[in-house]
Amino acid sequence: MGYNIAFDKMIDLSHTVYTDCPSWVTLPMMHTEYLKFVARDGVTVSVISRMHMHTGTHVDAPSHFIENGIPVGSIDIHKFMGNGVVIDLSYKKNNEGITAEDLRKFDEQIREGEVVMLYTGWSKKRGYNSEYMYEWPYPDESGSQYLAMKKVKAVGIDAMSMGGWSDSIPGRKVVAATDSAVTHRILLNAGITIIEELNNLDMVLEGRNIRNAYFIFMPVKFRDTEASPVRAVALL
Repeated sequence: MGYNIAFDKMIDLSHTVYTDCPSWVTLPMMHTEYLKFVARDGVTVSVISRMHMHTGTHVDAPSHFIENGIPVGSIDIHKFMGNGVVIDLSYKKNNEGITAEDLRKFDEQIREGEVVMLYTGWSKKRGYNSEYMYEWPYPDESGSQYLAMKKVKAVGIDAMSMGGWSDSIPGRKVVAATDSAVTHRILLNAGITIIEELNNLDMVLEGRNIRNAYFIFMPVKFRDTEASPVRAVALL
């Protein structure tokens, strides 16, 4: 399998990760600490004392929702890169499903074996606020089935999750009409890699409603984990 990687521009699609950065609210917050630092020890050594695998920009593997599914470290490395498109769905409202009808507008450009990045604008809202933490747009059942039918390689979104908020915590009810598990299982059962919490997709589009790029979103090679943080980039 050959890849042409002669490009003029690289755009960072990753969020910065730091202590107590926003992440899925029912999971522990990230925490880092310094074991050594230059002013005292002549060398800086830091350690992540707590971080779940869905912190910041990350990929989901089949084992996240599928019993006996493939973990992230066992996925073919080619699944984490490829040609594809960013499509503008920023007209979608809070908690609104991204439907098959929305995606069919770009039917000719959504191709088998390629990557589809869904731009909602939600990365600009990143922070501890209701919109970012609970109210993002997401592929509903029809949208997920459409992407599975198209046999795309990977799907990314610039929101907290590919599925809508359907967890439960005190004071915050379920808002997604489609359960997050439905979205994830449709895509992961189809062998589609999921990338969540992307950033700067608007910088790829540059005012267009769709644009081609080459994407790389390489995870750490963890054994037996259902996800991994990535450094995602777009090459233009």
